[in-house]
Amino acid sequence: MLKNGWAKIATSFGSDHAVFWGHLSRLTNLLVVMNISMFFLTGLVAKGYYYTFYSLICLGAVGTGILIPTPYIRRLWYYGLFLLAEFIGIYFLVASVIFYVRHSPG
Repeated sequence: MLKNGWAKIATSFGSDHAVFWGHLSRLTNLLVVMNISMFFLTGLVAKGYYYTFYSLICLGAVGTGILIPTPYIRRLWYYGLFLLAEFIGIYFLVASVIFYVRHSPG
């Protein structure tokens, strides 16, 4: 039963993969702009906090995976790998925001 369900999900993903990759691309671009505007333009990275760099590295890997065409683009596991990298990037971004709120001078 589980194998049959996974096959249905993989088939469904294969037919609509362009929609999923498009949404992931837009989310990645939004998070990169938000990360840069919140931490680099305000000068908070100069104080030695590196989670923003880790977040940008993860988001850059996702952006690179989206731009480079591979034969695996229609595979669900390939999308899942980059979705996991996106979630790790979001984790570091949220950790950066929490650090900023706790240590803000105001």
